[in-house]
Amino acid sequence: MVLESIKYRVLDEPVEIERFVLATCEEEWDPEDFEEFGCDLYDQQWALEQVPVEKIQVLQHQLESAEFIADVTPRIEQQRTLHRSGEAVPPLILRGSDYLIFDGYARWHLLKELGIKECLAYVGRRRRIT
Repeated sequence: MVLESIKYRVLDEPVEIERFVLATCEEEWDPEDFEEFGCDLYDQQWALEQVPVEKIQVLQHQLESAEFIADVTPRIEQQRTLHRSGEAVPPLILRGSDYLIFDGYARWHLLKELGIKECLAYVGRRRRIT
């Protein structure tokens, strides 16, 4: 799927999306991330949504961390390379209540750099109790 020149590799089935989101975050997150955001990760229904890039939130302390910047800088360059070569990338992973990035800082950076207005993201919303 292509949106505003970004080619996305998307999943359609809710179960596949949830598996992808959980596996990605479990691989990328540190233990303190689970303490802070675990309930927002596991107690969600995940779905593909089109999201305005300007509404996406980031953790400011991460952007101010030298360790984080050292880790994300090569990933940003990798995203540039993938975009130039026309490779598909996964949607960002966002918390639905405020569009906080759970995964995809490098992709988000490229979106901002390219002036992209709308992106695709897997967005988690609280499960409704029935």
